[in-house]
Amino acid sequence: MGKIVSPTKVKLICAVLWNSSAEIETICKQLTPHWGSIEARSPAYDFNHTAYYKDEFGDRLRKQFFSFEQLVDVNTMPDIKILGNELEEHFLSGEHRNVNIDPGYIANAKLVMPTTKNLPHRVYIGKNIYADLQLIYKKPTFHTILWTFADYKEPFNLEFFNKVRERYMEQIANERHTDENV
Repeated sequence: MGKIVSPTKVKLICAVLWNSSAEIETICKQLTPHWGSIEARSPAYDFNHTAYYKDEFGDRLRKQFFSFEQLVDVNTMPDIKILGNELEEHFLSGEHRNVNIDPGYIANAKLVMPTTKNLPHRVYIGKNIYADLQLIYKKPTFHTILWTFADYKEPFNLEFFNKVRERYMEQIANERHTDENV
């Protein structure tokens, strides 16, 4: 029988998609009171990887990833996803969103994005939220899988995710070292 152990904390990340009605710095000011200081940012880029958001957002979309300084308990991810959806409401134009806020996390061997959409490859994690595995880490980099979002495959995003993972691994090592010295 396997021993039940608490999961290791994870590195909170967030994908933010916005149209010309919103400004990224204003969006960031909505995130940091809830999730803490932003530690790193990917390059912002034109998001033209899918037409999924076109009807609601228009066709001139930008996207950027963020990582946050503090590690989080993976058990809180359903609440974090729900909060991300609630924060989007600050940027509504009528019933249309101008901002999409998708929190997720990086752990030792994976990048996971919680979602409200249930598909065959997504696993229920509570509070009507599902976990969507997007990338798998195998030295020396993250690797895509069949359903990885197109923009997550971009070399500049993979480079960002690898750097965030490096920082995460440093933080985990420091936490273990601190725990051993207590």
